[in-house]
Amino acid sequence: MLDIIFLILAFLLLHTYVIFPLTLPIIAEIFRYKPTKKNPVTELPTVSLLISAFNEESVIEKKIHNSLALDYPPEKLQILIGNDGSTDRTAEIVSKYAPQVTLINAPQNQGKAAMLNQLQEAATGEILIFCDANTMFFPNVVRKLSHAFSDEKMGCVCGHLILSDFSGSALGQGESTYWEFESEVKKFQGQTGAVMGGNGAIYAIRKSLYSVLPSKKSVMDDFFITIKVLLKGYKSTFISSAIGTEQTSKIGTGEYVRKVRIGRANFNYLYAYLPLLNPLRPLVAYYFLSHKLLRWFSPQMAIALFVTNFFLWTQNPIYALLFIVQIIFYSSAFIGLFVAKINKKLNFLSTPFYFLTMNFALLKGFFLSFLPEKSGGWVRVSRGDE
Repeated sequence: MLDIIFLILAFLLLHTYVIFPLTLPIIAEIFRYKPTKKNPVTELPTVSLLISAFNEESVIEKKIHNSLALDYPPEKLQILIGNDGSTDRTAEIVSKYAPQVTLINAPQNQGKAAMLNQLQEAATGEILIFCDANTMFFPNVVRKLSHAFSDEKMGCVCGHLILSDFSGSALGQGESTYWEFESEVKKFQGQTGAVMGGNGAIYAIRKSLYSVLPSKKSVMDDFFITIKVLLKGYKSTFISSAIGTEQTSKIGTGEYVRKVRIGRANFNYLYAYLPLLNPLRPLVAYYFLSHKLLRWFSPQMAIALFVTNFFLWTQNPIYALLFIVQIIFYSSAFIGLFVAKINKKLNFLSTPFYFLTMNFALLKGFFLSFLPEKSGGWVRVSRGDE
């Protein structure tokens, strides 16, 4: 029985981190999505740019200038900034740019989900584009994203976030590398019309497909909104040339705090995502199971694998070797961290540390999801551009 458990756990972990990424190019080629009907592009759609902000005085003016410089007809582009009870000069700065920019004020900090619900109610555009206050768009982003909606089956379009790290920390560097990998995954998924989750920094949906975000507990708004679009039967894609730039957290621990929050939010509403496992939509089910569900539970599986291997390692030389490999890998996470700090050229050695730390953050988020949680509120992390 232990042998079977070990083999199953080893396969599932190998699948989510190795086998699944390797299958994506093949799947994208076989199941490439081809729009069956496109509406003739007679005129550009109206677009609402939604930015939810809390204490963003250090970057909000730069973001406004970036938004006003976008290559899109001003009469068709509505810029909405939600000030979620900021205690700094965010609202004061935004109000200077009226009427080009519309300010939605919340009297107290209620959380990003509640703020986004308010913003979409005030939005008049056919297309909603979501972004963060610290995400800077290339001038052609709105045109690139909106053009994809000429396909009447397209419900969600994700842009390409380029994450830069100036913190020099192992977690910051790891996060930057992780997003390069995620962008490749989204590229292949997009070719099949089934991107599994957006990125809150740069994605768009049809306004008619917006699902009101729950606000009693923390929620990953970008994942929740884009997944609901898929569940409604629409397609989602990835536009690699629609580029936004952002910086990692100012200090490495900021990335850890963010991952704990993401983990908790994903588990809070796991029940809402389980319909993605519908066998009648095998491609969507395969993506969700392989790239999301198994990865969210990989810390638990890794611990179970290590414990199972401990009881098996004396029974067979292969088990002994695998047990030693696991010990070396987990030890190298901390060794690599200190080596990378001494010699920046050896930053690649910090990868095991990033992997281990982010999985620990997921595990912590899992347990926190069982505890009571105050609704609303932001846990803001300083970023490298401040």
